[in-house]
Amino acid sequence: MCSDAMDDCFEKSGLHPEDIEMLVVCTDTPEYLSPSNAIKVIGEYHTPMPNVKVAFDINANCTGMVMGVDMVSKYMAASNINNALVLGVFCVTPNALWDDTVVYATFADAAVCVALSSADDEGGFMDFESIVDACYHPYVTYPKCGMSKVALKSVQPNEKRLEWQSFDMDFLSVKWYEIISHILERNCLKANEIDYYIFSQLSDVYNVRTLDLLGIMPDEGKYHFVGTEYGYTGNTCPFVCLNRMWNKYAVKGNRVIICTVGAGYSAAALLYEF
Repeated sequence: MCSDAMDDCFEKSGLHPEDIEMLVVCTDTPEYLSPSNAIKVIGEYHTPMPNVKVAFDINANCTGMVMGVDMVSKYMAASNINNALVLGVFCVTPNALWDDTVVYATFADAAVCVALSSADDEGGFMDFESIVDACYHPYVTYPKCGMSKVALKSVQPNEKRLEWQSFDMDFLSVKWYEIISHILERNCLKANEIDYYIFSQLSDVYNVRTLDLLGIMPDEGKYHFVGTEYGYTGNTCPFVCLNRMWNKYAVKGNRVIICTVGAGYSAAALLYEF
């Protein structure tokens, strides 16, 4: 999945494998723990990437790609890295319980590749805000038994899969509204001055509620939900939406807020100007 996403990214961005100096993989369903998936991707990619200086993985669950592009952009600004790839990967199908009516029925596998390049132009990454409330840590667990027990023969296969315990997520819209409001205030912006909002593709209900709190009507055309097309694809889903709506969203001068949530929970939002 990563290789296919990279092929597509190189074709669209005009970059080449030899241009890349940093590669970060964002995933909470890693194929390997050692070596890092970033190293495996570089080693197994069909074209050499001889100039990569930095390669590592991060796991921030479903906020992973939002956190990843924010981290990498800041790393680039403080270093001599000019071109980087941020790969988001979500491979949930082999790890879901077959009778789980949430995960197995609505989640889907995906890989997304984002190319970041240093530029002197105005815009780019403008701000970022995140919050953590670990009170929700027991509800979504993978593997259910914990990594220290995965190798034990006494542990049943289903105990090694992802467990999703349903819980009330009505708090989410208020928290999203709060972190978005902080970004808007710091940048002297009003909610209607954001051209597009991209949310997690887990549930359209909470996205629409957040827009309502911001005073944005869904029929204003500032928001699209693509979860019904692709399923919920974890950390990649905001960027799946961005790619789906690219020709509309990625217009010079457009301001976009990307906002999502991760298991446990954490929430993150970033402001980007094309």
